Amino acid sequence: MPSRPHATNPLKAWLTEFFFTRGLFKGPNEKPLYGYQVSEQEYLSLKEALRQNFMLASHPIHGSNWAACFCLFVAEYFRREYDAQDGGWSWAGPEKRLGHDLSPQQHAAMTSKGLEYWGRPIRQRENGRDWLGSLFAEGGLPWMLVQSETHGFGRAVRKGLKHYYRTEGGRRTTSDLMADCETYLPQTFRNLETRQLLAAIIDQLMALAEHYSLKDQTDPAAYLDTHNPGWPSDFPIPLDEANARTLMNEWLKDAVQRRQERSEALAKTRDFSCEHRLHGQLSEWHIRSELVLPTETVLTIDISLLSSTRLELGFYEGEQLLARGGAVYGQLVEGGLKVRFPNPQITLARKNIAEPVSLRFLEHGRQVHVFHFDDSALDIDEQLLIFESSSDNWYLVANASCALTASSVRIRVPQGAVVENGRATELAREASGAYWIEASQDLGIRKADEFYQIELNQSVDAASKPCLIGTYSLFDSNPSSIFIGWPRLELPAEYSYRQDQLLQLANGQSVGDMRSANRAGIMRYCIRSAQGKTLLHRRFGVLPDGFTLSLFPSINDQPARMLVRNGQGLQLQIRNSDLTTRDGESDHGRLIYLKAKGEEPPANFTLEVSSDSNIEPMRLRLPYPYQGARLIGHDENPSSNRELILDELLGMRIALSSGLTQGQDFHLQLELISQAKPNPKRHYVIHVGPTPLLLNLFSYQSDMLQMLGAVNEQDAYIQLTLETEQRLLRLNVRRYNGRIQWEGLTMFSITAIASTGIMSDAKVEAMLLPDPKRAPVRVSERTSEGVGTGWFEPTYAMQSNGPWLLYPAKDSAVQFRPQLYIPSTTIADNSGDVHSLHRATQLFHPLNAPRVIDDQIAAMAGDLNHSGWQYLADIKQNFSHLPLSSFESWLSLSRNPSALAAAVFRLEMDETFCGRIRDELAVIWECLPLPLWVSTYAYFRGWLTQLGLPSAMIENLENNRKTVLRSVVSGFDYLGDYLSTGDKRSLTKAPLEHVLPGWYQDLRRNHESNQRWPTELGQELSQWADKQDLPRLVTALSLIEFSDAVTYLPIFMAYVTAGKTTLSVLPGDMAYLKFSIRMLSDFDRQAWYTCVHAMMVSYLLASSDDA
Repeated sequence: MPSRPHATNPLKAWLTEFFFTRGLFKGPNEKPLYGYQVSEQEYLSLKEALRQNFMLASHPIHGSNWAACFCLFVAEYFRREYDAQDGGWSWAGPEKRLGHDLSPQQHAAMTSKGLEYWGRPIRQRENGRDWLGSLFAEGGLPWMLVQSETHGFGRAVRKGLKHYYRTEGGRRTTSDLMADCETYLPQTFRNLETRQLLAAIIDQLMALAEHYSLKDQTDPAAYLDTHNPGWPSDFPIPLDEANARTLMNEWLKDAVQRRQERSEALAKTRDFSCEHRLHGQLSEWHIRSELVLPTETVLTIDISLLSSTRLELGFYEGEQLLARGGAVYGQLVEGGLKVRFPNPQITLARKNIAEPVSLRFLEHGRQVHVFHFDDSALDIDEQLLIFESSSDNWYLVANASCALTASSVRIRVPQGAVVENGRATELAREASGAYWIEASQDLGIRKADEFYQIELNQSVDAASKPCLIGTYSLFDSNPSSIFIGWPRLELPAEYSYRQDQLLQLANGQSVGDMRSANRAGIMRYCIRSAQGKTLLHRRFGVLPDGFTLSLFPSINDQPARMLVRNGQGLQLQIRNSDLTTRDGESDHGRLIYLKAKGEEPPANFTLEVSSDSNIEPMRLRLPYPYQGARLIGHDENPSSNRELILDELLGMRIALSSGLTQGQDFHLQLELISQAKPNPKRHYVIHVGPTPLLLNLFSYQSDMLQMLGAVNEQDAYIQLTLETEQRLLRLNVRRYNGRIQWEGLTMFSITAIASTGIMSDAKVEAMLLPDPKRAPVRVSERTSEGVGTGWFEPTYAMQSNGPWLLYPAKDSAVQFRPQLYIPSTTIADNSGDVHSLHRATQLFHPLNAPRVIDDQIAAMAGDLNHSGWQYLADIKQNFSHLPLSSFESWLSLSRNPSALAAAVFRLEMDETFCGRIRDELAVIWECLPLPLWVSTYAYFRGWLTQLGLPSAMIENLENNRKTVLRSVVSGFDYLGDYLSTGDKRSLTKAPLEHVLPGWYQDLRRNHESNQRWPTELGQELSQWADKQDLPRLVTALSLIEFSDAVTYLPIFMAYVTAGKTTLSVLPGDMAYLKFSIRMLSDFDRQAWYTCVHAMMVSYLLASSDDA
């Protein structure tokens, strides 16, 4: 062992001893100061050494040692003693303990010299370099606040552990998850650094739980001391403090429990499954359903019906849209279309639990495929709801007889059901007569002739349920689940009974007898064991095999009509007071004529169907066959509204009907009305057969957003036109339906975009733009005798500072265009340098200071410690409901490729937010050169290492970023490790002339039935390709003019991604170019665009000497 070096000054001696005890014979290791895990004794001796040798602070030689010790002391003071009381966030606390006050100049000099000694950075805030904040950040988290329940740190850690697995699949990072916990923390700690420190704790806890056998340890910390003595160094809290190890043991046990629960959940999970979680108090309970999707699946779709492989997802409850699921890009494969789900876990807040949940795939508003989630509908009037506790929640585990390993359950018992044997405690009673009980022993419950046996404390959990397999109808109906033909029963492999041991009943009769008698209508289905236990209970409808119906609009003197096929013997009844009906004659089925009593036919009508009067009829809600096109509003009635906003599209539909037996093509066009020329347009051809078609307008929302985002004009709008041989419908779709109209400088109203009338029901808030952490101000409406006048005036608090952004509150019925408000008392001080985005936002003016924000964004690209990242993180977290284009900072970021690439890493953007940037700011991610991603990735990784974060967190972050980049960097999976290493040897230089012609033939063959290839930019791209130094078989790849645009686009975009050309080489307005590129790439993104683009990028970079 080397001998201890001798030091001549006391502080140098103290540091030498400090490093020696840690085996750091070369001095500082550049890790955060909390990572040295200063002991309490060392802290006390350090304080005494600084006090007794204060005169060395200004010594020309020994001053650097004093500064180094001073920085370590202040950081450790923060870690051990900061309580937000004693001097607060100031130098007063540490200076009081040293017995000396330093001047601001000394603070700056000591911090600068001291952190340089330790190899640590100086933090930048909006007001410049933050000396005190830099030292406090080096201390990690303040133990006095962490151990206190009132300050929220412990609560944040517990919530992070609870929701840790929500970061799986790259959806979110742990730091981003911590952003949701910021409201628990004191205002001073609501920043990116605290998020990282909390995330580091959580990632490290989960890593320890995974790598060490802590499950049965009563003292996990002691076990780690033996098996990994250095484990405390990664935690930013002093583990030698009283109670610290107790708290750490609680967290470790919690991490172990969460990991165990996750393992058990994964063992039970199956694709396209639905799990129900109880939410709220029992007196006002509701359900949240958690859906599990596979990573990818193949949809059995007739691809000849598709004009694009891009599909929109919608999650429905019955016929009501609950949530959008974004877009997926399919790949044509044998048997259908293969799609990848970006988010395999979805949580839905249920509105009507009696309706089943389905996932619907839509192409241009038309449904092309649907998945139904088994067990997603609960018949709460008939079924038991049996819940057991897991992960601090109550999950539904059964609704019939079951055997569970759980020791206790909560059960909702429907009206009329009673506990026949066993004991239970009543918890709550509902007005309906249903009641809640809790039981910790076996129970028998009876409801009429149904008997349910609930067995607890079983060695094996037998909660797996049988399921029904069949063909679902696509009708809007009650019940929502209707089968075409009788479904078949399928039992799980581990089920306790065989098929021949079960009795299947429908409406009290044998299912076999009901099937033989061709019974149709609503069925109350159940399965019973030989012992009489009810094992499954369902309510669904049954229609005969082959049942179809067609609807035809009125033509000339012939009224509208409905033709039902394969419905012999059915009782059909139309229940609409505004329709008259009569039977007609047809050789093809049952014909019924429909006639509206008034001038305007209804949007829909109800057809009741059953096989006889003893069976409750199903109700099919059918669109009335109106010739042409009609807008159907949220209330399901025809709407005359022709001015819509984007947020209103959810739930609105267009009904299309053709009067022709062979059907008819409808032409839908979206046109961007703006100053951009030519106006970008998108055309869709929709074939309507003998049944009216309902187009869901929400599936056009993404295209509209992208078109609007292509121009920096808040008042641009989309004109939607529907035509056959004549125009049928025209709508205007805008971002906003109102605008601010000022009356002088002190008062404003919200007026309609399309008129000058004052709009009521507007709710206005104001954000102080230079300070996005500050809570928004609600701007009150003037009233007259208690009634709103529609006029608003800025509050007193808004008369200083500024500028302010006026915008619609989340609960505002009117979505008006956000607008700046600059109080007359605000005098912009342009003196001095601008070092922060906060300050730049204050000074920005489109005419007088148009570059001030751009300059800060440019500076941020090369500085991941820049305070501007905190500014963007705050508006991302606190104002996510506003369009990104409302903020000049987001617009500026979208124009700077280097800063945009850095933002994906620094702000830890998930796939959804990257999609928002793409759609709302018209960013084409392929326009960011791949070498830029390589350099940014390397910079980010080096920055993480410099921060001294635990290796577990760095590994998680890198894996998460790779997952997100897979959705941002086209062809990511084809680039080997080039992105992480920059080594061009990992790139493939394929023989293009041998590969691409074969791929092109596959493209033509896969889309041979598609007569509507997009042709925008076809001539320009063909001419560009002809000039490139590529094999002739590549430059002349497209063999027919209509395929030119789709064929050559990925080759052109590969040159852009490789940094060898830019979009500007193509003629035309940038808005038109961006939209055309989006449309062409969507035609067949997975099987053509992505593959060709990735191969070409790899080829170009591998061929380049400077790659």
